[in-house]
Amino acid sequence: MSLEERMQSILDRLGVPLRVKWIPKINIAKHGEITSGVLYVYDKNESEAWLTFQHEVFEYKFKEVTYVYRTLVNSLIEGFEKLAYERKEKFLEFLPRILDAIAQQRER
Repeated sequence: MSLEERMQSILDRLGVPLRVKWIPKINIAKHGEITSGVLYVYDKNESEAWLTFQHEVFEYKFKEVTYVYRTLVNSLIEGFEKLAYERKEKFLEFLPRILDAIAQQRER
């Protein structure tokens, strides 16, 4: 059984809905990544590939733990963006009144 097949077997047994692709590359900045439901492992050395596989699975499962916090933070950001937009619009609506008041005082 190939390394990729053994890794896939582990994911299947654990019920982790990812596919594994082992694509050994030389001089790449990343050891691995998860993109579009695929766990890519780039390490050429098998023992390093196993460490990368382990790291990526841990990271994938940890995202479930932090999901609540990401959702909360994103909701807060969305609320503050809405508030900032409303205040900006009120400010822009008020600008002509400021300009009119200044223009009237200049004319006196």
